[in-house]
Amino acid sequence: MPDLASPFLDIRNITKSFGVVKALLDVSISVTKGEIHTVLGENGAGKSTLMKILTGEFAPDTGYFELEGQRLRATSPAAAHAMGIHMVHQELAVFENMTVAENIFPYHNFKKAGCIDYHRLFQEAREKLGLFGLKTIAPEAPMASISLAGQQMVEILRCIVAEPKVIILDEPTSGLNDHEADMLLEILRHLKATGLTILYISHRFKEIMAISDRISILRDGRFVTTLANDGSVSENDLINNMVGRDLSRSLYQIKTTGNAKSGAPLLQVRGLAKARALNDSSLDLNPGEILGVFGLEGSGTSKLSRMMYGLETSDAGKVIVKGRHISPLTPRRMVAEGVMYLNNNRKVAGLLPELPVTDNFSLPVLQKFSRFLGFLDLPRLGNLATNFVKAFAIALPSLATKPANLSGGNQQKVMLSICLVPEPEILIVNEPTRGIDVGAKTEIHRFLLDIASRGVGIVMFSSELPELMSLADRIQIMRNNSIVGEVKAGDYTEQAIMRYAAVGSDNLAV
Repeated sequence: MPDLASPFLDIRNITKSFGVVKALLDVSISVTKGEIHTVLGENGAGKSTLMKILTGEFAPDTGYFELEGQRLRATSPAAAHAMGIHMVHQELAVFENMTVAENIFPYHNFKKAGCIDYHRLFQEAREKLGLFGLKTIAPEAPMASISLAGQQMVEILRCIVAEPKVIILDEPTSGLNDHEADMLLEILRHLKATGLTILYISHRFKEIMAISDRISILRDGRFVTTLANDGSVSENDLINNMVGRDLSRSLYQIKTTGNAKSGAPLLQVRGLAKARALNDSSLDLNPGEILGVFGLEGSGTSKLSRMMYGLETSDAGKVIVKGRHISPLTPRRMVAEGVMYLNNNRKVAGLLPELPVTDNFSLPVLQKFSRFLGFLDLPRLGNLATNFVKAFAIALPSLATKPANLSGGNQQKVMLSICLVPEPEILIVNEPTRGIDVGAKTEIHRFLLDIASRGVGIVMFSSELPELMSLADRIQIMRNNSIVGEVKAGDYTEQAIMRYAAVGSDNLAV
C-alpha cells in the first residue's frame, strides 16, 4: 500500500460551477506516489470536471492542486504536461491517417539528413509495442486499419512514452475484451512498480477491485470518502457510497427464462457473408425478444452488426424485415422499415456533438415534426425531448445544451433516446452501456426490458457477458467471423459461453 503520510498529488478545496450548476463543491483528494488511485462516481458526479481541471482544460473557481509541492500556475494543457500530468481520454484522440509509430511518437525527432528516419522511428515503436505485449500491431500500419482495442492500447502507450509523473486513464478498458483488459491491468501494475502514479476512472467494479490501492468516491459534485482497497471493501460498499442508498440487488441477475412473444420473426438474416470479413451468418429475431450476440475482439461481431443494417456491403446474403426482403439494404431503408441502430462509438457516429440536444432528437423524425414550408414544430419537439430526458434521467442544464458538454454516460443516454424517438419495432444496439456508471446502466437495462415487453425486438451486441446474461433471451456466440454456437436463458454460464468464444463448437468439453 502507498505511504499515506506524503501526498504526491494534493487536490485542495476545488469548486467549479457552470452557470447555476455546481459541478464540484469543495473537493479535496490526496494521492501518493506510485499509487493506483481510482476516482469513482455516477455520471454527473464531477469526475470529468475534476480531471479537466487537473489537465489544465478548466480553471477552478476556488481551490488548487499541487504536484510534488508545485502548484499549477497557468491553466492550460501545455502547463499540465510540463508538470508531468497526462491523460488518456475514453473517446480516443488518434491520428487515423498516420502510422501506428507516428501515433506513438507524435512529437518525435527521428531525423536523418533533414528527413524523417522512418527505419529508426519504426524500430523504436516496435520495441515499445513489444514491451507491452503488442507484438501483433505493426508500427508501419495505418492507425485506421487496427481495431478499436488496438487504438486504445496505442494511445495509452503514446502517453506512457512521454514519461509522465501522473497518468489519468478514463475508462481505459471500455473498448477491450477480457483478455486485453487483463493485459492492460498487468501493464499498469508494472508501471506502478516503476513509481508512476495512476489516476484511474472506471465503472467496471471487477477491475477496480483488482487494480486499485485506494478508491475516492464523488457524489453530486462532492467528495464522499476515500476507501483503502485492503480486502475490507466490497462492491456493494462502493455502489452504496456512489448512489447514497442501499442497492442490495446485484446489477446483473442471470436470466433463467426467455420472454420472446409468439409470432413470425421480426428480423431474419440469411447467409450474410463477405470475403475475409464475415462467414455465412444467419439469425432470427422474434417479437419481444432480446437476442444477444457475443464475441471476443476480432470475432466478427462488429462486421455482422454493420452489414445487417447496410452500413457495410456484403458479398452474399439477405436481410428480411417482417417478411419483406430489404433490397437495396441501406440505413435509410431500414429506418423506413422501423429498424434503428445504436453505434458503439458515440464520438464517431450517433450524435451531432456541437448542436443542441433538441436538434439531435429531431434527426430521425424531421419529416414527422416539420410543419408547412418545412419549418420544425419546435414546441412538439421540445415536449418529446423533455419526455425522454425525464425517462432516462439525463442530467443537462437545458435542451439547448450541446452533447459535447455532457458526461459520457449522459451522451450515451441521449444516443439511445434518439434511437427510440421513431418508436421502432426493431432495435440493434452496440455496447449500449459502454463507459457509464451503475445507476445509468440500471436505467438503460430497465428501459430495454420495458420496450421488449411491449413487443420490440432487440439485437444486442455487447462485450460485457454478465450484461448479456442478465438481459438476453438467447445469446449467439461468434468466433473467427462465424456464429459458432447459441446458449439459451436457463443454460447460461460464463464458462459455457466463453468456451464457444475461445475455441468454437468443436471438441467442447461440456
